[in-house]
Amino acid sequence: MLPAIAYALIAVSLLAGLWSLVLVAVNRRVSDPLVWLLSALELALLVQVAGGCVALATTERDVAAGLFVGYLLTAVLVLPLGVAWAASEKSRWGPGVLAVACVATAALVRRILDVWQA
Repeated sequence: MLPAIAYALIAVSLLAGLWSLVLVAVNRRVSDPLVWLLSALELALLVQVAGGCVALATTERDVAAGLFVGYLLTAVLVLPLGVAWAASEKSRWGPGVLAVACVATAALVRRILDVWQA
């Protein structure tokens, strides 16, 4: 696991969360550019899952494998669920749900890094 990639994923996730909060403040629904950003973030998270599994298989370090893989998979699942909920929500709180999903994704990626470095 490369810390630089993890920190980039955290930054993009928090940026998307901030963008979602701005949409809540101005009472707008989720926009296409935000969905494209989240799609790119999800693709990067999928690459992180593949890279994390390969790194786990080839490492000599003592890593809690079940916990590590669990965090990897959870991080991949949170964003699509948040986007689906935000897209289906007709009120102003759809982007609010997305903001929570983005912050949760950032926290999960940080935790993945913590477990890897432990």
